Amino acid sequence: MTDTAATDSRREAAHAFLERHAPGFGALRSASSDASNRRYWRAQGANGKSLVVMDSPPDKEPLDSFLDVQARLEQAGLPVPHIHARDLVGGFLLLDDLGNDTLFSWQAGADPAPRAHALAECRAQLVTVAQVDRGRLPAFDAPRLITEMQLFDNWYRAGHLGVEWSNEQARCWEELRDRIASRLAAMPAVFVHRDYHSRNLMRDEAGWAIIDFQDAVAGPLPYDLVSLLRDSYIDWPGDWVESELDAFWEQARKARLTDIEREAFIEDFAWVAVQRHLKVLGIFARLSRRDGKHGYLDDLPLTWRHLQWALDRAPELAPLRELITGLEPENARG
Repeated sequence: MTDTAATDSRREAAHAFLERHAPGFGALRSASSDASNRRYWRAQGANGKSLVVMDSPPDKEPLDSFLDVQARLEQAGLPVPHIHARDLVGGFLLLDDLGNDTLFSWQAGADPAPRAHALAECRAQLVTVAQVDRGRLPAFDAPRLITEMQLFDNWYRAGHLGVEWSNEQARCWEELRDRIASRLAAMPAVFVHRDYHSRNLMRDEAGWAIIDFQDAVAGPLPYDLVSLLRDSYIDWPGDWVESELDAFWEQARKARLTDIEREAFIEDFAWVAVQRHLKVLGIFARLSRRDGKHGYLDDLPLTWRHLQWALDRAPELAPLRELITGLEPENARG
């Protein structure tokens, strides 16, 4: 079966699923796709109500973790798409339609004051997210963190840039990579969404609804805050970032999520940011080279600048800054 035929058969199966659980809705229209194998189809009912069919091929994107995490978030009172019907064997869910306004798309046309308010709302929501039940979630442990950072080495440095390292440089990389992983793994664990950024937050009547949460783990408190404030798709103003860092730290202390001083929290934030930005550079390069999704290369320069920002605030990682000097994205040079 060709890829086109497989795609057509999935669409036909998605429509049959819709007909079983929401008869009378119209033809499926593509709503969106993401960096995974999932796709989303929108259908309009006669009463004007719209629903979304999530197409998640079970051999590539099983639904178990999505359903588990959705239930945890919904139970905590957080805005997530409600599940109206499910087909675990076929790999389909029938969900609320949250519309098209992601934080990313909405803020592009918003004035500074509403943009700042939206960022503050999403930051405040993260305190509740961190307190969601994390029992039985995968641990964001050192091996997992190392595997993520290795994407930078394999797909970005060697694959995308084609830069070779000496044995000494490779040894230095491994030591620094493992050191970062050990420090993050030792931080007290909370519920972590893992991709709490502007393309996974939808403008909704209940606030900023959360999507793409199926990869949640138990990990460091600053992680989701890094995803939001050091977003690879939006360069939030620096004074906003500093203000939201302070506000989150104060909220987290009141919620007894942390008892460390501000300076220590900012340093933890920086170490977490270094880990995440290294991973994201690798993921964007892999999406281009392996999957043909070259548009993500446009997001490399901002991610690289965010990495430098984090290294500025993690003085113990000066050797890493030196090691990766000259590895900036080609579309950021000149």
